[in-house]
Amino acid sequence: MAINNFALACAIDGSPAYFTYEKETMLIIQSAQDAKSGTNSFEYIEPFIGALVSHEAIHVAIKQLEGNDPSESLDNIEVIVEHDGKRFQVTLNNILFAKDESGLVMP
Repeated sequence: MAINNFALACAIDGSPAYFTYEKETMLIIQSAQDAKSGTNSFEYIEPFIGALVSHEAIHVAIKQLEGNDPSESLDNIEVIVEHDGKRFQVTLNNILFAKDESGLVMP
């Protein structure tokens, strides 16, 4: 019950670059615009790849144990965190605020 495969793809619509999963495969989707212009969609994401893989693996595990709705609802949970003396309301999957490689924000 984890991510055990990776696939690279290009979006065919106007969506930005993003990460998702299908079964146990992590999908790394480049935007069509970036592909056409030769822009690297993921230049600044490399330091977060461990957290991204962990986050998607959590989705995979929850989906296999509890079904799709509980798994997808993980991204809708919001928490209040303090960062550099300021409080922010962010979704549980805002990796910029995660303090470890789980990919989850823990208040």
